[in-house]
Amino acid sequence: MHRLPLVSLLALTAAAPLSGANAPAAAIVEKFQDHCASCHGPDGRARTPAGRKLGVKDLTESKIPEAEVVRQILDGAADANGKPRMPPFREKFTADEVAALAAFVLALRR
Repeated sequence: MHRLPLVSLLALTAAAPLSGANAPAAAIVEKFQDHCASCHGPDGRARTPAGRKLGVKDLTESKIPEAEVVRQILDGAADANGKPRMPPFREKFTADEVAALAAFVLALRR
């Protein structure tokens, strides 16, 4: 299994929005690895077979606002025809985990 580079883990632990969250950084990295990395890649660049097939966006180049990142984590994402591309995680993650995952995704940006 791929692991995030140490730089990404340090970016996660240094991200300000995590300071009040109850989800420890290592647990969020594990959640990302378990639920997101198969498409988004361990580094967020979407250079995986599934990511290429689905046309997943590179998280390091994303410009969407934090609120949209949170919405996509909660509600999932669909293509232009309404076909689901990313499952919703509303039932899988706590509010603290969603906030921490959003902060992690934002920390991946260049």
